[in-house]
Amino acid sequence: MSKKGIPHTATVSFVLVLAMFLFTFQTNLSLLSRSNVTSSRTKSKPVIVSEKHEEQVARSSIQSGIVRGKREEMPELSPSHHSGAVSKTREDKRAPSPSRSEVKNVITCDCSHDYYDTWSFNGPTLMDPITSTFFAIGNTDSTPPDFTVKFHPYPRKTDENAKSKVNELTLTSAPPKSSCGITHSSPAIVFSTGGYTGNFYHQFNDILLALYITINSLSLNQDGILVVTNWSEWWAKKYADLLHQFTKHPIVNMDNQTRTHCFPSAIVGLKTHGPFVVDPALLPQHRTLLDFHALLENTYGPRGGYAPASDRPQLVLVNRRNGVGREILNLKIVLKEIEEVGFKAIVFEPKRDAPLRESYTLLHGSHAMLAVHGAAMTHLLFLRAGTVLGEIVPIGAEWPARTYFERPAGVLGLEYMKYKIEINESSLAERYGTDDLVLKNPSAFVNGNYTKAKVYMKTQNVKLDIVRFRAYIKEAFVKAQRFMDKEG
Repeated sequence: MSKKGIPHTATVSFVLVLAMFLFTFQTNLSLLSRSNVTSSRTKSKPVIVSEKHEEQVARSSIQSGIVRGKREEMPELSPSHHSGAVSKTREDKRAPSPSRSEVKNVITCDCSHDYYDTWSFNGPTLMDPITSTFFAIGNTDSTPPDFTVKFHPYPRKTDENAKSKVNELTLTSAPPKSSCGITHSSPAIVFSTGGYTGNFYHQFNDILLALYITINSLSLNQDGILVVTNWSEWWAKKYADLLHQFTKHPIVNMDNQTRTHCFPSAIVGLKTHGPFVVDPALLPQHRTLLDFHALLENTYGPRGGYAPASDRPQLVLVNRRNGVGREILNLKIVLKEIEEVGFKAIVFEPKRDAPLRESYTLLHGSHAMLAVHGAAMTHLLFLRAGTVLGEIVPIGAEWPARTYFERPAGVLGLEYMKYKIEINESSLAERYGTDDLVLKNPSAFVNGNYTKAKVYMKTQNVKLDIVRFRAYIKEAFVKAQRFMDKEG
């Protein structure tokens, strides 16, 4: 028999419910306590970091291209919290940290492309320039401990020859041995000016256009800090004005730094879409090569337009010489023909250290450009839409001519005109004979061996058939005159 009041069964049920409540409360309290211990940014006023011996800021942040102990803002993450150390703050208690499944990998790779790989540090990053190492110093819970990869930051991932000329960087989630020496408030974009960048085509396609694509894919709007390895002083000086369009910060010459640098995040390597290709489907704002072309005009174009230099269309013949191959052997006769059909002819021989603005002004104000296939054809980026672009295509250069220059010329609205030489116009005919496989079937001769392709690129010169060339240049003149009448 039970006593009067609460039945025995009800008493047991009540005790069980109370025990379950106490257990659940204790468990939740423990979880809540753990969730409040996170690594977070402490909000404070920026602190200026100084360095006695390396604190000279160049008179122009871009013109010098070098950061030597540049004063920068301290990030909101305290240096004492490096290497994944945790901290308690009031902000932590308001916003519990995400679960393990919700935390992004701190180091990730975009490695699915034919031309390039890029590695991203999705949180605070420390650069040790002495060891060429980048450390993830944020929350590394979702990245394997001591994750390490070696990487050449150059957008030709399968080209071992190019990569052999690019400094190798180490990317790791292992804790660094040093704290921040110089701390930046903007993300880093890390790349190399090694590889093939002694070549004018590669200066644009592998670096400048790739940099444009990378910055636009990240929507940084000049807020990225360019960090460069394989530094070249001539490169920084030559492209100073254009680099100023990419970033509002001084460029960090990684090779001459002695102190560590910290960034809120970093991308290592540049993106590319192919030879002079900007794919709008791959960029948030759907940029194209035309937008890059407009950026060049905004950078180098004269503000007041072009005053007519002549009452005749102006043709710039970009000449190759000094024994590098693909020279026009009968240049004087060719120039005479160009003048006789009505052009004002100017011979232009590019030099590495020549001011880019001068080259741009000459070509952008002209009505036609003519060159033998090669890196100098890259100057097509300086031409106005409607300009006649003539390419003399040697034996064995049909595919690169079409891929590297004819296609982008079409995108830019240029009047592309190909002059494909015949066997008797090639100097290889004298060396090998007109019936040799080298001249009859270049594809079969090369058969995928780039060393053999050098026969066409390095040892071949051209001697134009004047009768053929006269007909070609007359057609070019008609188009250039039409362009001049329309555009001035």
